[in-house]
Amino acid sequence: ADPNSGTAALIEVARGLGKLYSEHHWRPRRTIYLLSWSGEEYGLLGSTGWAELNQPLIERAVAYLNTDTVVSGGHLTVSSSPSLISLWKSVMEDLNTTRMGNSYFANPPYGNVQDANTGWEVPLNKENEGDKDEIRILGSGSDYTVFLDHLGIPSMDFNFGKNETTYGQYHSIYDSFDWMENYGGIDGKPGSAFDLMEFSAKIWGLLAMRLSSSEIILLDHIVQGQALTKYLSHIEDELKTTDAVNLQNLTRAVESYKQAAAKLHLKCSSSETSSLELEPADLDDCNEKLGLAERQFLMENGLPRRQWFKHCLQAPGLDLGYAAEAFPGIQQAINEGNYSLAQEQVMLTADRVLAASVWLQG
Repeated sequence: ADPNSGTAALIEVARGLGKLYSEHHWRPRRTIYLLSWSGEEYGLLGSTGWAELNQPLIERAVAYLNTDTVVSGGHLTVSSSPSLISLWKSVMEDLNTTRMGNSYFANPPYGNVQDANTGWEVPLNKENEGDKDEIRILGSGSDYTVFLDHLGIPSMDFNFGKNETTYGQYHSIYDSFDWMENYGGIDGKPGSAFDLMEFSAKIWGLLAMRLSSSEIILLDHIVQGQALTKYLSHIEDELKTTDAVNLQNLTRAVESYKQAAAKLHLKCSSSETSSLELEPADLDDCNEKLGLAERQFLMENGLPRRQWFKHCLQAPGLDLGYAAEAFPGIQQAINEGNYSLAQEQVMLTADRVLAASVWLQG
């Protein structure tokens, strides 16, 4: 399962895109890079080294789509930058997963979705908010780390696994083809792991095709703004017992970002919702703002005591292993009881959120 299931899906995506290119004359508007990493277990060496050495090549990258152990069970989990969540929802709806039901995977239609910035679940099923069809946020632990945490590229990771546990053969000689065939998919359905690898390739390929081919880049900053409000509310709760930290500047920055996102969405969606088409210059302007806004969340000097981690919205918690924290500079200082550092991080974070707002406004 780890990581051969992900490699199998990647090869299938490559085969499918190649067939579209050669036999159906399909051409993406934006370049797609298919990347397979070595050295992941030794500290994400392959992906980190490649990305650091090839920054000019990916300085305008729109998104990074990651899988690792893509199949080790039948329960779908997704961790995503908030701006990619709307795309995930539309892809899963168009793949018609609801009709497949439990016979295909355990938790249709969207899987368990988590905000990549915090690990918090994101409800997608509005008809029944008790359903945990949600998207998680990313921390660290796989090859998206350098792209999101260091370079500010919106990222997504998904996998089919055992519900709320790691499969027992993980990192052992018993993680074998025989185990995959008999136990690696949906419980009680031998052979289903390979069906899920095929389905993973369809999800992965369709995500890549839409990101590379849409006229307007499919990043939703309205959803990102809603996520920022939740992050801010969490920090407010953390500070209920003290008035040593003033969040006013961050609150204003978040509101400014949300307003800018709404205005940009209205402008850039006009060609899709009416007979009016955007002029080429306006189209380029929309895509520049939508596609590169995430870079504005990078802090020049990084987070306290770990300068390599630059993203002000999320990072793995210092004491949480792979798990993520929102507004990590602020949260880290609060955890340590260092309220002067927390105030400093509030100001720095507010500055970056405001910069993102200004970027969206142009």
